[in-house]
Amino acid sequence: MKKFPWITLSLALLALGICAYPPLTSLLELDRTALRQGQLWRLITGHLTHFDLDHLTWDLCGLLLLGTMADRENRRAMAITLLTSALTISVAVTVFQPQFATYRGLSGLDSALFGLVVTQLGLTGYRERHVFSITIASLALSAFVLKCGFELTTTETLFTAATTYAPVPLAHLVGAATGVVVAMLIPKER
Repeated sequence: MKKFPWITLSLALLALGICAYPPLTSLLELDRTALRQGQLWRLITGHLTHFDLDHLTWDLCGLLLLGTMADRENRRAMAITLLTSALTISVAVTVFQPQFATYRGLSGLDSALFGLVVTQLGLTGYRERHVFSITIASLALSAFVLKCGFELTTTETLFTAATTYAPVPLAHLVGAATGVVVAMLIPKER
C-alpha cells in the first residue's frame, strides 16, 4: 500500500488557509524590509502565500501532482527537498532579484519537487538499464530548462496569464536544481 501524502496535503491546506485569510499574506510573504528587521520565518512562509486565486490554483495543481508522487516515493528526500529549496530559493531571490520587494508562491517548491521526481526516475532507469525512463527524465528536464529560458527572455509566464505578479524563473531554476541534487544524494527508500 502506498503512503498517504500527508506532507503534500498539509502544505496545500496551509496555502489555502492563508489565501482564505488575507491578513496572513502580508505577515508571511517574503518581504525584504521585514527580513532586514529580523523576520526570518518569511524565508520559509513566503512560499505559502500567493498574489491571487489564479496564482494559487496553478501552484496547488503542481504541488498536488508532484508532491503526491514525491511523498509516496521517498518522503525523506521530499522533506529535505522542500526545506532546502525553500531556503535556497528565498536567499537567491533576495540576493539576485533586487527588483522584487516581495516574493510569493509555491512554484519554486513545485519546481524542486519536479527536479526530485524526474531525477529519481532517471536514476532508477539508469540502475535498471531502462532506456525509456532515462529518455523521459532527460526530455522532461530539458523541457523545464527551455520553459525557464522562455520566461527569462520574455518576462512572461508560459502556462498562465500573470497579471498581478511577475514570473521569477530564477526561483524555478534554483528549486529544480535543489531537487536534482537531493535526488542524487538521498537514496531511495526501501
